[in-house]
Amino acid sequence: MITRVGDDASVWESRWAPYDEAVYGRVLEWVPDGAAVLDIGAGDLRLARRLARRARVVYAIEQHAGLIAGPPLPDNLIVTIGDARALPFPPVDVAVLLMRHCRHFALYRRKLEAVGCARLITNARWGLDVEWIDLTARPRPYAGLALGWYACRCGATGFRPGQPEELTPELAETIFEVDDCPECYHGRNRYRLS
Repeated sequence: MITRVGDDASVWESRWAPYDEAVYGRVLEWVPDGAAVLDIGAGDLRLARRLARRARVVYAIEQHAGLIAGPPLPDNLIVTIGDARALPFPPVDVAVLLMRHCRHFALYRRKLEAVGCARLITNARWGLDVEWIDLTARPRPYAGLALGWYACRCGATGFRPGQPEELTPELAETIFEVDDCPECYHGRNRYRLS
């Protein structure tokens, strides 16, 4: 059997896209009542429907129309079929990006910051666990990080090595939000504050 790259990516994505109740529960805990929410890559709308129960409005973007099915949509759930990379984002308070395999984190972050989004709930940076990112906080420059775990605005994550004797248990548990990490300069992840 011959598979095209696009087909291969779709198969891979379908194996990693479903999330369990624990993940959805964590996302819902971090969405304030009455918020305007954007669900990027909304899939079958299971999470978007739940978000609509607590949010003022939920905008859901899904590229694959075949995933969307089920009962009628709540009045406060607006679904757009298309590529989130190309579509304009509405002004929202919170965005959800559950996409462990996301290769466009920096683009989505820039678009969310441009519409005034304050919080991003995602698993795109670390690829496993869900975190929420304060999009209004200024990151520290990567060059100023002497030692420790970092998560960059471009989506890259890692550990900056340093002197072993300086690594404390607290430092080992801390993740620093940074900008201009080495990955930022590898063309595809280029992200600047400008």
